Amino acid sequence: MDNLQKPAADNPNQPKSRKLTGIKSLSESRIERNGLKPGSVAPEFTMPDINGRSISLDQYRGRRVLLVFSDPHCGPCNELGPHLARAYRRRRASTAEIIVVSRGDLEENRQKAEAHGFEFPVVLQDRWKLSKKYGMFATPVAFLIGEDGRTKREVAVGFEQIRNVLRDEFTPGRVERLIETVGEISGTLSNPMPRRHAFRAACFMIAGAFLSAIGMPTTALAACSSGFTACGTACCNNSNQICCNASSNTCCSTSLVCCNGKCCAAGQVCINGGCQQQFLP
Repeated sequence: MDNLQKPAADNPNQPKSRKLTGIKSLSESRIERNGLKPGSVAPEFTMPDINGRSISLDQYRGRRVLLVFSDPHCGPCNELGPHLARAYRRRRASTAEIIVVSRGDLEENRQKAEAHGFEFPVVLQDRWKLSKKYGMFATPVAFLIGEDGRTKREVAVGFEQIRNVLRDEFTPGRVERLIETVGEISGTLSNPMPRRHAFRAACFMIAGAFLSAIGMPTTALAACSSGFTACGTACCNNSNQICCNASSNTCCSTSLVCCNGKCCAAGQVCINGGCQQQFLP
């Protein structure tokens, strides 16, 4: 499953002379594309939601907000949907609110929201206008905004990173965590990676779930110190890394995309299971 979705890239075999006017590669563009940095003032917005209400970021001032950019045609966004719905149902007074910023047809977005059981606002942006202000032309991505209206952490890019934010903000119970682990193990075992690597990763997941159930930190798997997360036998720095592949002990920088257990290069995204250079819309 891809970590995120972006506008389709230009055909690499297309002669440069036929490149559409106004289209720039990521390396040529000066538009911010890596997302707002922690501590940045979150751009204000007022947009209609799928039920006709006017939703603004300002009305949430004083509360934490997880702003999730999505698209009804984005596969990873649909995979993320049930996780968003479950997280919101277990929210408490101290946890964040959720707002989904989507694109496209109103009725299609309404059907998606009903299918996932969303109880939080889903607002519709005009093409990529709000995405441009937040510096990310991709879905799904998420920004955690604090009570003061500033971003609290690096932008979460793709299904895995956003799910990690949900676990931090909306702590799941042991039963729900076990259900999620079973799903993760099933997905790992069906992954096209070598079988011995898949079984090794699945064993780490089972061990992590067991340690969590008895109240021990999963970082015990790799004896990681505070501020680090176990990734197989490696330790990823929580401030700027994510675990990309536990079977190969691979940590990726949060500024890069993890694609099928591999860290993509800067400016690349995950499409059809591989890292590819992308172009702005």
